[in-house]
Amino acid sequence: MRLPQNVAQHLRNSAQVTVHLALLWPTVLWLAWLALSQVNFFYPENYRLLDIPSTIEKYVPQNRHGKQNFIETDSKEHARLFSAITHAINHEGRGLAQLHYFAPNGRDLGVFLTKDEVTHLTDVSRVVDRGNDIGQIALLAWLILIAVSVWKRRRLPSFKAFAAGTLITLFIATVTVLIIGPMHVFNDFHRSVFPANHPWFFYYQDSLMTTFMQAPNLFGLIVLWWLAAAGFLLALLWSVAIGLIALRNP
Repeated sequence: MRLPQNVAQHLRNSAQVTVHLALLWPTVLWLAWLALSQVNFFYPENYRLLDIPSTIEKYVPQNRHGKQNFIETDSKEHARLFSAITHAINHEGRGLAQLHYFAPNGRDLGVFLTKDEVTHLTDVSRVVDRGNDIGQIALLAWLILIAVSVWKRRRLPSFKAFAAGTLITLFIATVTVLIIGPMHVFNDFHRSVFPANHPWFFYYQDSLMTTFMQAPNLFGLIVLWWLAAAGFLLALLWSVAIGLIALRNP
């Protein structure tokens, strides 16, 4: 039994949208990560929005590793430390163990990260490396798909259909996270991607890293920036692809 032509066309468009989304989301998440890394994920803006200085003032004097002198640092030093960590996790964790923090007058106040924090951030860098590999493979596969479509003069689904598919995907993902619970998702993600015997949870009193990032609140803002940048890139790449195919199909 043959399906009506309009139903068959709808199914083909839906299948096309699904394939493109499956390749484009890893692509744009990777590209957005690279772009946001260049601006340190807007740490200075997040710093003000979350009032991180008040978190530092409250918890640094309680530090159980003898690093109470971190209270002498200023916002410029906090931004520098975040930038250094961002650079390190994008480069196999190099330099994490040697990261020091300084007073405004340049006085060396000590080693910033504990051994467990270095281990955790090194694990994070490995996850980032895997993400880079997945993003590059997805981009290459999508470019090949677009090249074939251009060569065969195969039209893509409309931007409206693509946007609808994207919004449905985001809606399902958001509802799923809300049902499970953001903190449960956060914790389960860490348990699934990091070695079981490696620490990843740090109390503010035990970690300058957790304190000056106001974790996990900062990570929530970073995810929002990340999704916004990825959404912009998604629309941009799809628009470019439609334009290229339109040139072959005047």
